[in-house]
Amino acid sequence: MLSFFITEPKGSPIKTNAFYYMLMVKTYKKGYTAEREIVHTLYKMGYAVIRTPRSGRICLPSPDIIAAKHGKIIVLECKSRKRAFNVPAEQVEELREWEKRAGATAYIAWKVAHKGWFFFPMSVVEENRGNIGKRMPQKAIGIDDI
Repeated sequence: MLSFFITEPKGSPIKTNAFYYMLMVKTYKKGYTAEREIVHTLYKMGYAVIRTPRSGRICLPSPDIIAAKHGKIIVLECKSRKRAFNVPAEQVEELREWEKRAGATAYIAWKVAHKGWFFFPMSVVEENRGNIGKRMPQKAIGIDDI
């Protein structure tokens, strides 16, 4: 089995194998592709948009996407998943920080394969304690309503 070392953010090398690495690359690519899709969609809707790559790695609150249009600012944390997932409390807090500091409106944007995008306001995310599940799309809003 092919194996190699990678370094965690703390600096300690860990041994891993090529399969695990490839899985990480595939997962990252899936998320990146979904984020790019929403960036282009928002741009076509008239927003000035920026994707903040590697958002969780700068030790400051940073959403995946920041968009502005006529003074309205929205921030998105994007997820591309087939099944239900949980939004970590830290990400919820970071999005709330953006709302407070920038006057932005924050959403969790969930792309479901073959079904499209669902946007969840932070009030819905917090009401469900960060759990985004199968029954959640009925609580979501469309892209035209964000």
